[in-house]
Formats: sequence, structure tokens, C-alpha cells
Amino acid sequence: MRTLILQLPLELPLAQTSYLHAWVEDDAQTAPLRLQWSPANLLPPTARDTECVLMVPAAALSWHAVALPNGLHKPAGRLQAALHGLLEERVLDEPAHLHMALAPHWKNTPRQWVAVCDKAWLQAHLNALDAAGLTIHRIVPEFCPDSATLHITATGDEDKGWLWLRQSERGVWGLPLSSVQASSLDLSADERQSANIQAEPGVVRLVSQKLERPAQLMSPGQHWLAALSSGWDLAQFEFQTDARARLLKTAQRLRHQLWQHPQWRWARWGLVALVCSQLLGLNVWAWKTRSDWQAQQQAWTRILRETFPQTTVVVDAPLQMNQQLARLRQSASALAPADLESMLSALGAALPPSVQAPRQWRYQPGQLRLMGWALSAKDPEAIQQALGQAGYRLRAEGEDWLMGLAGSAP
Repeated sequence: MRTLILQLPLELPLAQTSYLHAWVEDDAQTAPLRLQWSPANLLPPTARDTECVLMVPAAALSWHAVALPNGLHKPAGRLQAALHGLLEERVLDEPAHLHMALAPHWKNTPRQWVAVCDKAWLQAHLNALDAAGLTIHRIVPEFCPDSATLHITATGDEDKGWLWLRQSERGVWGLPLSSVQASSLDLSADERQSANIQAEPGVVRLVSQKLERPAQLMSPGQHWLAALSSGWDLAQFEFQTDARARLLKTAQRLRHQLWQHPQWRWARWGLVALVCSQLLGLNVWAWKTRSDWQAQQQAWTRILRETFPQTTVVVDAPLQMNQQLARLRQSASALAPADLESMLSALGAALPPSVQAPRQWRYQPGQLRLMGWALSAKDPEAIQQALGQAGYRLRAEGEDWLMGLAGSAP
């Protein structure tokens, strides 16, 4: 999946306003970005498999650490009101005129960072891009306090460049390069030595001199890749408009990462191996079940042919065997278990001495309905146990009791 990332200019959008943008390929996360300027109406169109990300410049954001009270996870209105109350005395403008956004996992941390920018300015750029036919799926900050290690990034040129610092404990802050001195950064010697310093080509020499440490050279816009992977999304509260489209794009991005990124290669191979092993196991299990069933059918057929040699065609061996046994029993004038005499005899043998036999009953082949039979609480259990040993079952049906063969349908 390709990603189009646009950096917002600090001024309000006008007809001649141009946006700095670049394409990011998923398989080239470390490749230098090709930055271009284009007005809103000439920005490249985004296809269905393309994500469009808006990046808010660091100069347009302020960062504030807050501790939110409990119970604000679900009601968005209460959460926004709580942020306004906590930051009312820290910001220069009215909180209602500002847009505030929380970190991705703010519910799991006692101290959260809040990104604040001008609401009208952000809304104006979103309207301009929407009029140009672009759907914004995410809004990310240029820098965010997401690392315990101090990161120092220098951008621009020697005349108008900026030095940006970020750390999870201290937030994000910046200084013009022209006013930077090693002593003015309020950093200890250990922090300066352990800091990760990067600089664009136009300011790498100046930064190395001012910080008294060699800076790592980075290509222009390389820090945009870190902004994309930060997980931040400033499209919250009233800016959470196209939530369904963003959710779809997020799902597509995750699916593409799982299926294409090299770091998920072994997981993909493991998933393929798991699916193949399951399919193989299901086929082996089905073959084993079919073999057992065929062996059982053959055994029944062999028993039927050995017991009743006159049987020439075997269709359903158990059924045919029952039919042959019924014929033998009928020819020998023997009682079958489903006959009335057999059922009454089994019932009489199962009744305890304290229980009287039912006075009313109704018989149909294989089933005996006992009507108006009064039993105590413990009697049915004893009778059912005795009938079960004889191959019968007894169950209540309304005010009656129904006696039938144990293997027959209820």
C-alpha cells in the first residue's frame, strides 16, 4: 500500500497555497523521499489502495502533559471538557478555539501528552484538501514525545533552520538554529552525549559546531517516516469525521503489512504451515473415520450373512438383521420387547412393593402411556433405573408417564 503524506503550511490556505508532499512505499521505508510542492488542485489523486496522511508541522503544535481523572474513557464530550479545563491556564488562546488530541494509548498511562493546535487553521486546510478531492485518513504530528532517549533533529537551512528536541518525559520543543548554543539547550552533559542527533544536509555542519558533537546526516524529509510510524492520529473529537474510511484504510494497512513486510515473513510461513497441517489433519481424520465406518459396515454385513445365509442382497445390515430376528420371534411365537405383555411384565418387575400399578394405560406398539399414576418424589428414579436394566425407559409427559424402548425415539 502506498502512502501520500502532505505537510501543512503554517499560513491559512489560499488559492496559490502549495503543499509539500511525498509518496512513501511500504517496501522502501528507508529510501530517501522525493519531496515536491504542489497546489491543492494539482496534488496527485489517491487510489483505493492508497492512504493519505496529513502531517502537522512541529511549529504549529504545542505539547502539554496532563493527568486525566478516571471515568473519561467513553464520553467524548466529558473528555474534551476535561482537557479544556486542565489546559485553560496553560494556553494563550481560548480552549474552544484550539484543537486538542491525546496519544494513541492514553488510557493506559497515568500521565498523558496533549497536542494542541489552532482549530480554525486545521479546519481550513482540511476543507481545502477536501475540495480538491482528497480524503484524509490520518493526521500525524511532525514530532511527538515517544522515546525515552533524547532525539535532536535539525531541519531547513542555516538561515531559517530549526532545531527540534523530543523526549517522552519533556515533550517536544524547538529553537531557531541561529539562536542555538550548547549552553542554551538546558541539557546536562550526559544528555548531550547520549542524545541521538540528526540533521539535514543544509544544517549538518552548523549543528555539529553548535552542539560540539558530530550530527548524523539524514536526507530531507526522512523524519516524516518516523511520523508515519508513530501511531498518533490527531483526527479526534470534531475532526473524527470520516472514521469509517480511516478504519478501512487502517485495516488495509495492517493487512498489507502482515502480508508483505519482511519482518512478518516467518509469521506468514507459520500461518501457512498451520493451515496446511490443519487441512492435512482433517483429511487424515476423514479418511480414518471413513475407513472405520466401512470396516463396521463390513463386519455387520459378515455377521448378517453368517447368521442368516439366505440373505442375498445387503442394503442396511442392522435393519435387515432386526427384521430377520422379528420374523424368527414371530414364527416361534416369542414375545418381542415392544409387545404389550413384555412391557407390562418389565413394568411389574420394576415396581417397588410400596408402589401400586397404574390403573389406566394406553398401548401402541413399542409405547405404553400410564395415566393417572401418582408417584412420590423418589419412586420415578428407582423405577427408571430398573426399567433401564431391562431395556426400557420411563419419562414424564404432562400428568402422564410414558414407557418405551430405550433405543427408540422419544
